[in-house]
Amino acid sequence: MILKREKAEAQEKSITLGSEVRTLKEKLQHAQTEAEQKLKENSALQLKSQQMEEQLEKCKKMLEELKSKLELQKDGYERQLLLVQTEIEKKLFLLQTEISGDSEKSKQQSHSKELAEMLNKYFKQDGKQMKTLHQTTEETKQQLQLQVKMDKLQQEKTKLGHDLTKARSHIAQLEEDKLTLSSKISALCNEQPKGQFKQLLADSEWKLTLKDDEARSVRGQMEPNVREIKSLQEKLLTLGVSTNPENQRVNKQEVTETGHHNVKDKDAASLKTEHTVMQTMVPSYESAKCNVEAEILRMKVSSELPELKFKFLGEEVLRKLETGLIAGEEVQASLAQHVGKPTAIAGVYVESSKKKISFLEAAEKGFLAKTYAIEFLEAQAATGSLTDVTTGQTYSVVEALERGVVETGLKDKLMQAQRAVSGYIHDGKKLSVFQAMEGRILDRYKGKKILEVQVATGGLINPETGVRVPASAAADQGLLNKETLQGLHDPVSNPKGFHNPDTGQKAYYSEILKTCLYDIDGGVFLFPFGEKHLTDASPASSHRVSVVDSSCGSEISAYEAFKGRHIDKRTYLFLSQQESEWQETSVVAASGIALHVITDVKSGRQLCLESALSQRFLETAELESYRSGLLSIYEIADIIFSRMVVVEDVNSPIAGLWDVTRRKRLSVLQGFQQGFTDRATALRLLEAQACTGGICDPSSGEKVTLSEAVKRGLIDEAMKQLLQQFEQAFNGIAHPKTSKTLSVSQAIQENLFPKDAGFRCIEFQLLTGGLINPDTHDRVSLEEVIQSGLVDKVTASVLKEEKFHTKSVTCPKTKRRITFKEALERSVFDSHTGLRLLEATKIHGYGAKSTFHYVWAYKQ
Repeated sequence: MILKREKAEAQEKSITLGSEVRTLKEKLQHAQTEAEQKLKENSALQLKSQQMEEQLEKCKKMLEELKSKLELQKDGYERQLLLVQTEIEKKLFLLQTEISGDSEKSKQQSHSKELAEMLNKYFKQDGKQMKTLHQTTEETKQQLQLQVKMDKLQQEKTKLGHDLTKARSHIAQLEEDKLTLSSKISALCNEQPKGQFKQLLADSEWKLTLKDDEARSVRGQMEPNVREIKSLQEKLLTLGVSTNPENQRVNKQEVTETGHHNVKDKDAASLKTEHTVMQTMVPSYESAKCNVEAEILRMKVSSELPELKFKFLGEEVLRKLETGLIAGEEVQASLAQHVGKPTAIAGVYVESSKKKISFLEAAEKGFLAKTYAIEFLEAQAATGSLTDVTTGQTYSVVEALERGVVETGLKDKLMQAQRAVSGYIHDGKKLSVFQAMEGRILDRYKGKKILEVQVATGGLINPETGVRVPASAAADQGLLNKETLQGLHDPVSNPKGFHNPDTGQKAYYSEILKTCLYDIDGGVFLFPFGEKHLTDASPASSHRVSVVDSSCGSEISAYEAFKGRHIDKRTYLFLSQQESEWQETSVVAASGIALHVITDVKSGRQLCLESALSQRFLETAELESYRSGLLSIYEIADIIFSRMVVVEDVNSPIAGLWDVTRRKRLSVLQGFQQGFTDRATALRLLEAQACTGGICDPSSGEKVTLSEAVKRGLIDEAMKQLLQQFEQAFNGIAHPKTSKTLSVSQAIQENLFPKDAGFRCIEFQLLTGGLINPDTHDRVSLEEVIQSGLVDKVTASVLKEEKFHTKSVTCPKTKRRITFKEALERSVFDSHTGLRLLEATKIHGYGAKSTFHYVWAYKQ
């Protein structure tokens, strides 16, 4: 009974516990459902909050965009007003120069009327622009409630009115400026000898009178021809009218119809002959007209030069111009980059297809990284405009975005870069790039990068005027200081900020610009991409490819493009200055005659003007034109190169080194001094030169004696002492008893010449064409030497077997030990002299050389 009772109690407890468990489960499920509902509510609230935050950020962005648009519109209108003012000043300056001539009063009144009309036109345009500006500012004011900016615009309007009144008052001061200009011209006239100045004036007047006479004669000859042509045309019209009714009559007047046709044919033939005469006469008139215009332009440039020289030309350039070392057109070419079209890199030239593409298209095709493309687009914007590479047209960033020249995603970056031209607004002031750097508004690294681009493409841009200023004159306007200018190409203070699209290596913008091509189709600069390396100078060619025509695929040098009239003289001189740097010096020859030598500092080439005259590479009239400034030094050099015929000297030793990095010729001594080779290798190469004809000058191709080589800096005194016996090997060794001239081999047999030096002389002479007869300096082959008994068979076998040749030379390029024969095989012929050059590179490093350097050199 007790067990039954306990069992019943346990069952009741289990029932109660089960009911409690069920209630607890129900409560748990209810709590889970409530938790899920709360989670859903929380997620919904989070979504709502995120949406509200996004809406808030969008509103902020809209407000910022509206503010930036208002600032951009204001800056644009300010820039337009500044441009209008500068144009007015330019027109006033042109009027002043026109007034300075001996023109009639009626012309002055007409010019003043035209100027007044132009001023009224500009005033009307200014009024329209101010109206549009007022409307746009009213609309944006309603959205953003910017009443303060409207007040500023009204103040600027009043300032513009004051400026216009100043411009009107400036007209009254033109007469005073005329007097000052005449005083300057008289001062310049007094500086030159009066007789010479009068002679120049008389020559110019005589030329102008001749041109006028030619033009009058041509016009006089043209007038009767024109009358005859008109009469013949009338005859043709009458004949045409008369033949129409005759063609309608069938088989009635055949005889008269054929007669009319014969007369018509005769008249047509005479008309053709008269037309050909006119075609031959018109070009002569056009050429005479062009010559007259050229004379007038030259006189105009000479009159404007005193005004320009204080703004854009340095003292050194002025000194060279006054002394006649540089021509006026060279100065114009240097000034062209300040006042002409910017020389920013517009795109990529694909060498394989000979087509041009934009940077973004090149990035899409995998030619270069997109970050590199953006770098060059930012550089374009920082110079004032973006270039459409297909047409060559330049646009602002906004216009380029509207026309689809660049992607819309690049808007912010390009607009930020364009502020280098429009200016950085701070505290109501417009700051330049350098001023923004100094005020810590612009990062110094980015600022120096922009400054380097602007200097490379023509000069710093003054945001107040929008005009480029040369780096030498930028300090006067507060756009730069000397310390920053000197450090623009210092890798420590200003690291290289661009990437070479071909190699990916860091480089300055100016370095990349020098490797670019000028495209005739569009007049833009393109970076060449491919394995041809068109713009790299080489010893095999006297000129590099500098000009291409992407429309037809032609690739030519700057001089060829200039002679073919594909580019003007200004562009030719600018491209020539990128490729070479010619300078003239005077030297005294051994005979005591003064010689004039022009030297290319970049490539190491030299040309003697007197020798070019004697060899008919240069005409006397051309030299006189160069002396008078009509031809530049670059044209003289190209004229000589175009007429030179250089033949490869198969008997040439290694005359010098070719610096692969700088693309420059070096003498053996220069290669040793600059670390391209060791002294032992330099001595071996000089020994080969001395015993085969003389020390070679790779800049001119001359072979000189040891004494003359010391004067020219080709060897030093210590080398001269070591090379004297090798010079004797070429001229012959005198026997002490018989005074007979012996060759090297004979002197060795007589024990009159050291054997080790003698064997080297024989090796050098045989490898360069044969043993040299000291009496006649003719070459003798090894077989002939053996037959004559001058060299025994043992020595001959040693000379024939290459395994006996010693590795006495260190290759300047690979830094490996090689024989002299291998050095000759690796050399290249120089198109400038016909002599052999050995390519050389320098291993760059810091401190002592490590094992890596030697492993790298061995693998080369």
